[in-house]
Amino acid sequence: MSEQPVQRPLELKISLAALEHLGMNLYSTIPAVLSEIVANAWDADAGRVSVALGEGLIAIEDDGVGMTRDEVIDRFLDVGFQRRQVMGATTAKGRRPMGRKGIGKLSSFSIANVVTVYTTSAGERTAFRMDGRRIREQMRRDDRGVCPIEELDDWPDALGVGTRIVLTQLKHEAGRQTTLGLRQRIARRFSVIGPQHGFAVEVDGECISPHDRGYDRHVEYCWTYGEDTGVLRRFDNLADNQPPSNRNAALAVANLTITGWIGTVKKPNFLKADGDNLNRLAVFMRGKVAQEDLLGDFGLKEIFADYIVGEIHCDDLDDGDDDIATSSRQALKYDDPRFAEIRRFIHGELRYIAGQWTDLRNQQGAKVFCRDVPAVAKWLDALQGDTKKKAARWIGRLNVLPAGDEAKRELLKASILAFESYRWKEQLDFLGNVSNENVETILKVFKEIGDLERSYYGQIAKGRLRVVEALEEKLDADEKERVIHDHIYKNLWLLDPSWDMVEGSQASERTITKHLQETSAELSEEERRARIDIGYRTAGGVHVIIELKRSSVRTPITRLMDQVMKYRNAALKLIPRTGYSDWPLDIVCLMGEGPPEWDTDPDLVRRMLAPLRARLVFYDELLDNSRRAYAEYLEQHRKIDRLSGIFDAIDDFAAAQVD
Repeated sequence: MSEQPVQRPLELKISLAALEHLGMNLYSTIPAVLSEIVANAWDADAGRVSVALGEGLIAIEDDGVGMTRDEVIDRFLDVGFQRRQVMGATTAKGRRPMGRKGIGKLSSFSIANVVTVYTTSAGERTAFRMDGRRIREQMRRDDRGVCPIEELDDWPDALGVGTRIVLTQLKHEAGRQTTLGLRQRIARRFSVIGPQHGFAVEVDGECISPHDRGYDRHVEYCWTYGEDTGVLRRFDNLADNQPPSNRNAALAVANLTITGWIGTVKKPNFLKADGDNLNRLAVFMRGKVAQEDLLGDFGLKEIFADYIVGEIHCDDLDDGDDDIATSSRQALKYDDPRFAEIRRFIHGELRYIAGQWTDLRNQQGAKVFCRDVPAVAKWLDALQGDTKKKAARWIGRLNVLPAGDEAKRELLKASILAFESYRWKEQLDFLGNVSNENVETILKVFKEIGDLERSYYGQIAKGRLRVVEALEEKLDADEKERVIHDHIYKNLWLLDPSWDMVEGSQASERTITKHLQETSAELSEEERRARIDIGYRTAGGVHVIIELKRSSVRTPITRLMDQVMKYRNAALKLIPRTGYSDWPLDIVCLMGEGPPEWDTDPDLVRRMLAPLRARLVFYDELLDNSRRAYAEYLEQHRKIDRLSGIFDAIDDFAAAQVD
């Protein structure tokens, strides 16, 4: 009877320092760890990889070639095994292996304390368990770098071919991983997943697709490199595909070939997904991400940089004996001349794309406005020559500014008025070449100038009507009296349409207001409680004191006159110093209700206040008069202002949020 050959023991061969640095602490995220296992499945010629999240475990199974017992010992358990040197440049299926140094397998200990492996090849089954804590302890006791591994007798029923790896005793972060999040993050780390590559990866029974990356449907403009491998068909809402700058010659000199794409999305927030920032340019080698982001290296400050996403592929970086990856396996070596050449190329492409992107966005923005607001399109068509081109370009730019609907509407209306003013200047220049006999042409030019002034006044009236409506909302909402007080002081025309602020009078206003407030301190406690505030302003041709009374207070006329007299005398002491000493002084008492005497004889109240150039204004009266005045003006104005219809259409349009 022949003796059974002695089986070689399963032993892990690695130093403790290497174990800690290159294995158990290699990665910090679950997707990075699982990506190493998926990459090993690719190298094993697997056609399918299944990832399952269970209660306290993660299982990864593939249908690849698996390993014999000797291969487990010589390849899997020999950390640092030079896979490409021993097994060749390609697999049996012709794949170019992703693995290089054989250290990624230990990354599982970054997220789990225990790793169990089942693998079968050539009818031979091998099962074993690695406990990270026991391995550490063994390495501390034995410095030979050899650690016995526990063999198992059990075998999963479902595993017929390939390898199954089960991670248990998960660390804290691993237990929080979701199926959707994991699927998306794995999708972003591989470009070879899908039927066209014969490599399917699923998470909890659902296959990963390129769309799981999370940005495909948001790419608006795209610049592709190398042969089109169908990447453009992934982008459901692509507005345009742009040619690259043809700077590939620089890479050819360095014997580097790149493929891939750089794209921009419609809105920056489209690149914020499930806690990940997708605003990045990832570098891939052999179908696996080698550097998650290159964009941040360039420190771009322009707005367009916030819209960028892309994938750059360069297998040449991974050829040859020199390993370009850092020891962390999550980035590339910046001092490698090949990577430096790639960075120079991409930086140049980004500069080129920035200019194209601005033009494309402006053109698209103008199209959106003209499509959704036909009145704007009609106005643009009526312009001529260079003015028309500038107006279209500027309006397109407005629609891509990072601003809200209201701001865009106001900017668009202001822009139309600005270009009308520009056209007006052209018309005035044109008059210099018109003969004296051509009276009709001259009259037409001046009529258009009058139309423009009318449009300006119309916009002023609209703005003032909105201020009136805002004050009404504040009163209806019972806003704090200070808010109402500030609103009125900023818009003195609410009290008198002829009152506008006088530039350069702010210093004197502050001085006199302070003096009036000091004077009001002499009032009785009851009188002070009745008052909201007192202020002084200079309006066009007049000094104004505004005394705001609480809406519920009724101050007797004699007491009110005493207060008014104190304010008047105090102001008259200082007005000669303002530079406007010849202007009259008006006093307005803004009240919710009049004095008790108002109920029986309002004319008496008016006559008593008139010698002091003082008058009463009521909140309701202020609102009614202002609203009626501007509403009636606008109603008539619409009939004669040729731009009014355009502005109304803009007001009705919710500006498209392109950014």
